[in-house]
Amino acid sequence: MDIKPVSKIIAYLFFSIIIGILIIIPFYQLKIINFYKLLHDRRFYKALIFGLETSIIATTISVIFGVPSGYYLARSRGLLVRFLDSIFDIPLIIPPLIVGAMLLIFFNKIIPEFIFTIKGAIVAQFFISFPYILKASKSSFELVPEIYEQIALTLGAKPIRSFWDTTFKLSFGGILTGTILSWIRSFGEFGATLLVGGGISNKTENIPIFIYQTILEGNFEKGLSASIMIIFIGLIFLFMVKRKFS
Repeated sequence: MDIKPVSKIIAYLFFSIIIGILIIIPFYQLKIINFYKLLHDRRFYKALIFGLETSIIATTISVIFGVPSGYYLARSRGLLVRFLDSIFDIPLIIPPLIVGAMLLIFFNKIIPEFIFTIKGAIVAQFFISFPYILKASKSSFELVPEIYEQIALTLGAKPIRSFWDTTFKLSFGGILTGTILSWIRSFGEFGATLLVGGGISNKTENIPIFIYQTILEGNFEKGLSASIMIIFIGLIFLFMVKRKFS
C-alpha cells in the first residue's frame, strides 16, 4: 500500500480543519463593516504602532545577541555548552506568562522603573523571541563545515573576513528566517508583555493585549476582527519565508 496518497489526504484534511477554525468560520460571522470600523479605531492604531516598535527593537536586540551566541554554540563542545543550550531553551518550553512573572519579580527588586513601561515590554518580548534566532543561527552555522573558515585563513584572510565570506554568507538564509520568526513571535507576544508592560490602553498595549481587553469589554466583534487581521499578517510573512527558502 502506497502511504503517500493516505498522508496527502490526512494533510489536506487537517489543513482544511485549521483554515476553517482560524479563518473561514470566524470571517463568516463578521461583517465587512466591522473591519472598516477597526481600521478607523484610534486605539487599534496605537496598539499596532506600539507592537511594531517594541517587536522591531526586541528582534534587533535578539539578533545582536542571538547570532554570536548561536555561532559559539555551533562551534563549541563540552558540558558547559550543552548546559547553556538547555538554558536558552527555557523560554520555549515554559508559558510566556511564567517568563513575565519572573521578569516582573526581577524588575521589582532591581529596576522597578521598567515595570509597566515600553522598556519592560521590549525586554519581555526579547526573552520570548531570543531563542528563535538563537536556534536558527546555531542550526545554520552547524551546516557549514568549519574547514571553510580555515581554508580562507590559509589564503590570507583575516578571521572576521574569513567568517563573513564563508560561514556567515552560507548561513544567511537560516539567520534571516530566524529573524523573521523572532519578529513574528515578538509582535504576537501576549503573556510576558501583559505582565511586565502592564497592558495599559493607549500606552503599553500591543495587538494581542488589545484583542484580549476588547473582548473583556464585551466588544467581541472588534476583537475577532483584529484577530483575523493578525492571522492574515502572520500567514503572509510565513508564506514569504517558506517561498523564499523552499
